[in-house]
Amino acid sequence: MPQPFGVRFVRQANRPPLRRAQVIGPRYSWAVPDLELPAGFMQFYPSDASIANWEQQVRTGAPTETVEELLCLTWGLRQRDTRRALLLAEDVQGLLSSTGWSPEQQSLARARLDLLRSEASLLAGALDDAERFLQLALPVFQAQADAIGEADCHWQAHYLAADRGDAATLRSELRQALACTERAGDPARALLFMANLARAEVFVDQVQAERDWGGRLPADSRQLAAMEGAAVEDYRGLIAGMNGDYLLAIKSLATAFDLAMRSGQLRRAITLATNLGYTHTKMSDFQTAMEWLKRGLDLARGTRWPSMISLCLAHTGEALRRLEQRSDARELLQECLRLNSRYPDSRTHALALSYLGSTELDSGQGEAALVAFERLGQAASIAQSLDLQVDAQLGLARAELMCGRFATARAHAQEGLRLAREQHEPGNEVDLLWVLGDIQRAQDQAIQGQEAAPAPGAASGAASLALGWYQAALQRAQTIPAYTPPVRLLEATAKAFAEVGDFERAYQWSQRAGEARQRSFNEDAARRSSALRAHHQIESARAESEHLRRLAESEAARFQLLRDSHEVLQHLGQIGQEITNELVAERIFAVMERHIHALLDAPCMAVYLLDDAGQQLYCAFGMENGEPFTDPPIAMTSARSLCVRCVRERQEYLLGEAPTSDLGEQVPGTSSQQSLLFAPLRVGERVIGVMTIQSPRARAYGERQQLIFRTLCSYIAIALDNAGAYLRLSEMQRQMMAQEKLAALGSMVAGVAHELNTPIGNSLLIATTLLSATQDFVQRVDGQALRRSDWQDYASRTLDGLGLINRSMETAAALVRSFKEVAADRSAEQRGSFGLRRLCEHCVQSMGEQLRKAGIQVEIDVPDTLRLEGYAGPLEQVVVILLNNALMHAFEGRSQGRLNLKIEALGPERVRLQVEDDGRGMPRQVQERIFDPFFTTKFGQGGIGLGLSIAHNIVSTLLGGQLSVRSVEGEGSCFVLDLPLKAP
Repeated sequence: MPQPFGVRFVRQANRPPLRRAQVIGPRYSWAVPDLELPAGFMQFYPSDASIANWEQQVRTGAPTETVEELLCLTWGLRQRDTRRALLLAEDVQGLLSSTGWSPEQQSLARARLDLLRSEASLLAGALDDAERFLQLALPVFQAQADAIGEADCHWQAHYLAADRGDAATLRSELRQALACTERAGDPARALLFMANLARAEVFVDQVQAERDWGGRLPADSRQLAAMEGAAVEDYRGLIAGMNGDYLLAIKSLATAFDLAMRSGQLRRAITLATNLGYTHTKMSDFQTAMEWLKRGLDLARGTRWPSMISLCLAHTGEALRRLEQRSDARELLQECLRLNSRYPDSRTHALALSYLGSTELDSGQGEAALVAFERLGQAASIAQSLDLQVDAQLGLARAELMCGRFATARAHAQEGLRLAREQHEPGNEVDLLWVLGDIQRAQDQAIQGQEAAPAPGAASGAASLALGWYQAALQRAQTIPAYTPPVRLLEATAKAFAEVGDFERAYQWSQRAGEARQRSFNEDAARRSSALRAHHQIESARAESEHLRRLAESEAARFQLLRDSHEVLQHLGQIGQEITNELVAERIFAVMERHIHALLDAPCMAVYLLDDAGQQLYCAFGMENGEPFTDPPIAMTSARSLCVRCVRERQEYLLGEAPTSDLGEQVPGTSSQQSLLFAPLRVGERVIGVMTIQSPRARAYGERQQLIFRTLCSYIAIALDNAGAYLRLSEMQRQMMAQEKLAALGSMVAGVAHELNTPIGNSLLIATTLLSATQDFVQRVDGQALRRSDWQDYASRTLDGLGLINRSMETAAALVRSFKEVAADRSAEQRGSFGLRRLCEHCVQSMGEQLRKAGIQVEIDVPDTLRLEGYAGPLEQVVVILLNNALMHAFEGRSQGRLNLKIEALGPERVRLQVEDDGRGMPRQVQERIFDPFFTTKFGQGGIGLGLSIAHNIVSTLLGGQLSVRSVEGEGSCFVLDLPLKAP
């Protein structure tokens, strides 16, 4: 298997060796000596100590030297802090090309980042995006024969199937993940996957799952790492809860919760918190139940993961139902169903339906309960979940009984009884036999109510049928260890005996019901007491565990401090980070001068840089005893200059004593120094200058000082090179902004010129026509052949023509005035008051021809009375850029479209101008970079990528506002200008 990454991905100094399993067929033996895992294994859920260690390394190391640690940190934060993990993933993606990794190694790293994005999308509820990223990662791992990466992909696919409610695919993906870990020999992942597979199979067939997995998983999780221990305890707690051993379930689930939090498994922790709430509800400890449910809901809301929020809402609703707060329970459960409506086949959706149906039954709403349980039955059938199918049939039977439909109710109860017997669920069998008795009894009572005079013995015969079901339920209950029949079942049996006339046995069963009620009260109190004791024990154990964990962290921190306590290197790393963060040479020198004295004896220091032609060195920075000095330029032909020699030969020079007279030249006005150290400033293979530090002490610089100075020169060279590149980029951007302004003005002039052509052309045509008519009229006058009708016709045509000429000239004059106003606004950024609607109309008029050719209709929804104080010219430039952008990108491939300019008040001092189109929209990747300089999707097709960057700069600086965008692919885009009514 390829091993693209170093051992740092596997072992941390403060983590004990992982337990290595011995593969025996499909089983694992856990009692073998601790072994090292091979290099190339990335921890699946790293510990808090590992996260802290990577954080420290990334913070103190150079970015290009800590890519491995940054990748590990990014992966480890995927559930701890998903948003930050996604941001770090972008950083890692950008740094990969600067590493010395092979193309295969870089490909595997990118696949790991895609797998992280898949999990982030899944947690955010974007299942299609999650599957898309997963399909990008899996083939890469398979092609590189990376079994661990392939296993992690199948693990992610199992969670995807879980959220889609596909239980069969869920189990299949876990089996494939387990097979990959067996092939790779990773026992930690193998145990995690085994425990999750066992947990999944419990919901299919509990008895078979316990038989298959009970002996294969470790009985004691205390020797396991947090990741594996959480999974094993989660399985143990689930089994204990389903078997009615709630105290053991609480202990196991609480332990699993702590381990999940420590290993960063927030999704598992949220699920465990809801299960703990449910278990405490079963023990009638509602206060602790609500505490756990609130803890889980707070965790889920903090992560903003829809699937987890809906799970917490479902269990909280069930707890409120048991507290008889049915209205609040119904509200939470309906919110859960709305939130989970995109995934109707998920188990959470099914649980919410089950709880909602029970709530409606408790409220006496039979029809509403019937709808909920019918939906539950459909979901349970698709998911092949027998326990939920039984719940659905039981709920349908009770709902139909409440509605008085006895035959349908009996059919549902009998189907549920068959399923419960197949699944070996004796508790559900008791409930279904009981409901069959209730159905029979209610049906008999309804028949008796319809008959005027029942036949003798008919009533007792009918009651005996119901009694038979009740007795069957009680007989089945006696076969269940530690099971107490419900009080209501005992009371129903007593009533059935009374109805058949057996009052003695009715009295006996009534007494048993009373005793059971009292015993229930006592047991309820005992359960609460036990729950409190368990809670106290768990909290004590947690406190002790937290104390031990903090001690361990303290020791680890102490060890880390001892290992990394070299003060000079720490200081040097901070200086390097601060220097490379600057993009102005003066600030770089200021940072260097402020910090260097704590590291080196350097009362005199200077930096010389090569000019653009490479012909001479000029003194960019010089300081002696806190006073600046300057040095004339040094020609690269100088034979005596140590600076020139250092640059030419690209090597360091150290003089431990004063230089001889034939080597070196003292800077005029400075003191004589005894120790001199020169080093070239190199960026890759380029030398951009030289730096020197000097001391009046002889032999002031040893090997340690040279190493520090060499590292410092590397930081300074990179920072100065970045500063030069930034300066060149800024100058280029200013030039491009000027070109953009001229282009926008040229486009506007062309548009206005085209607009003037129409009225002037019309006027010229009419004038020519009138001239011809006048000449004809003069000829008639001269020939004395003029009639009255000729006078009238000439006058009418002349009036019409002059009217048309007048209107055309008024239109042309308005366009000229508008153009003069626009030109005046653009000629200088003069501050003044202006109408926003008039400004928008100017922009649309200046682009009228382009808009008409493109078939774009523009609507301006801005009131005439709205006025802004600020800079009309720059704002108009922004609007024109946005309109041009829409023409170029939004309506590509379309012959028509719509643009809307509308205003929205944001209070007494701000407004929001929206430029909205119904075009093709933008993908998320484009939206994230749309305001970046030189970013364009039309590169090589006329786009330079500066228009929106310029608009963003104008709005955020000169206008004092904000420019943002929102867009959905296929649904158009909307650029939003948040502007103050009075510019700063």
